[in-house]
Amino acid sequence: RPMQELIDKYDTGGTPYLLPVIKNCGKDERQQYKSEIHRINRNLKKIGKRLGLPIPLTTYVARHGWASIARSKNIPIATISEAMGHDSETTTRIYLASLDTSIVDRANSLILKSL
Repeated sequence: RPMQELIDKYDTGGTPYLLPVIKNCGKDERQQYKSEIHRINRNLKKIGKRLGLPIPLTTYVARHGWASIARSKNIPIATISEAMGHDSETTTRIYLASLDTSIVDRANSLILKSL
C-alpha cells in the first residue's frame, strides 16, 4: 500500500515508465537515467552520513540489503531472482554468494534502530 501511494503521487501518463525518472522520452533516456541515479545516490550518501552508517548508502547497497534480507528470511531463490530482474536463478545464486552480509546487516541494523 505505501508503494502504491508513492506511485500514485506521480503522473506518468503518456510514458512507459512507472516513475518520472525519464522526463523526455526519446531523448537520450539512458543519460537521463544515469543522471537521476547519480542524484539519488548523492542524496542517499548524505542521509547515510547523518545516520552514521559505516558505509556509503547507495541504491546498490539497498539492492544488496534487500537480497540479503530476503535470503535470511528464506525467500525462495526464484522469487529473489524475479525481484532482482535476473535472467536466471544461476545469476541470483552467484549474486547472493558474493554478498558480504555483515556490512549490509550492520547498516540495516543502524537504520532500523533509528526508526
